[in-house]
Amino acid sequence: MSRDGTGKGVILKRIAEDAGVSVSTVSIVLNGRGDEMRISAATQERVRECARQADYMPNVYARRLRKSTGGNSTRVVGVFWSKDFLDESMGEFFSNACRTIQDKQYSLEFSIHFFEPGHLSDIREQLNPWQFNSMLFCGTRKDDVDFLEALEMDIPVVLSNNAQTERMSSVYVDNVDVGRNCARELFAHGYRRSGIITQSRLTTGAGTRRFGFTSEAEHLGISVRPEWCASVDFADFEAVTREVERIFSGTEKPDSLFVVSYHNAISIIMAVNERLMEEAGDCALMICGQNSMLNFLAKNAAFVNLGLGIYAKQSLEMLQLLMDGDLKGPVKWVITPKMMTDKLKDR
Repeated sequence: MSRDGTGKGVILKRIAEDAGVSVSTVSIVLNGRGDEMRISAATQERVRECARQADYMPNVYARRLRKSTGGNSTRVVGVFWSKDFLDESMGEFFSNACRTIQDKQYSLEFSIHFFEPGHLSDIREQLNPWQFNSMLFCGTRKDDVDFLEALEMDIPVVLSNNAQTERMSSVYVDNVDVGRNCARELFAHGYRRSGIITQSRLTTGAGTRRFGFTSEAEHLGISVRPEWCASVDFADFEAVTREVERIFSGTEKPDSLFVVSYHNAISIIMAVNERLMEEAGDCALMICGQNSMLNFLAKNAAFVNLGLGIYAKQSLEMLQLLMDGDLKGPVKWVITPKMMTDKLKDR
């Protein structure tokens, strides 16, 4: 029902008359299926504008927003989460998000949706702005960003850990700078030969960290040979062991490894520890990611805390400000990750 109590059928008919289309077209557009049914962008915008003027809220979430108590209505945040990160990072992100909501006394509710990285367009029907007060996207790739920019949604949108847009707001780490700092830290501790291990399905962040590391390593004179580099699938422990054996099988071996992503970090640490127990020498690990287990297992390592908790906190703070109108988008907030080097030995 509309705010004045008009029945749904009556209000849809009124919107249809105002927009000059059929009631079924109105229903399709307001349920986010306009593109699927090949309704022109101009017609869809006309329908949405007529619906706004009629004060019509077609979704159960949105209708609830009208029933605020004491002026504090619950806002619905649509969270779209990449399947690349269905691991402990998701738990860390949402536990910090919940802590932020409690600490800041935000009145927010999450509606969580999952997508294949690079294929956000496959769930176009779930990106219905009528369902949400704002949207948060985590783990997007360039194709996803291009798709979102073309949608031109009229609610606040924030990309978490992606700066590939000038048209949407984002919270992100400068991953090129992260990679460069990792190379500088290894160089400062005396390491001059480095391998790289990353995941086969390279994310945007991991790819830019690797670029930053290799470019700075070349500048500093750190040797990075192709035979010292590997990419492995997520959670493929046998492949990690096999690749570590291969990397250290040559006559000349790296004295450090840059671990671009935390996904296989535990198995990399264990494989390196086992390998080096059999031989004289040592190998430093520079790991992008940090938790108590990694810190416990590693014997000679530095960690870059990529700040998932900070991502959650700042993303929600940005959304809240955008929804309140206290911040005008698009805006970008850069997170500076903390590097922990207390376990990194000098060479």
